[in-house]
Amino acid sequence: MSDYTDNMVAAIRNASPLTFEMAQELANTDDFQRANKTHRSIIAKAKSLGIDYIPKAKPLKKAKGLTKSDLVNQIAVALGADSADFDGLDKATMSALNGLLERIA
Repeated sequence: MSDYTDNMVAAIRNASPLTFEMAQELANTDDFQRANKTHRSIIAKAKSLGIDYIPKAKPLKKAKGLTKSDLVNQIAVALGADSADFDGLDKATMSALNGLLERIA
C-alpha cells in the first residue's frame, strides 16, 4: 500500500517527464511536505510508476593533467600567436577553451 495520495500521484504524473528540479519543486509543495516526502522519494515513486525521469546533468570532468594554461598555449600555437597575447584567457571555463580550440584546430 502506498502512502502517496491520489493527488500526489497525479501531480507526479502531470510533471512527466520528471526532472530533478521538478522533483525538488514538488517536494516543496504543501501536500508533499505534510507527508514528509523528499525529492528522492518523489523520484523513486515516479520510477516505480513508470514515469520518465531525466536526471540533472553531471558536470564535465576535467581532462587529466591538462590545465587551462595548456589549452591557452595550444590555442596560441594554432593561431600562430604568442601566448602572452592571450593573457587572462585562462580565466575562461575548460569547456569554453576546449570549444575554442576545436573551432580553430
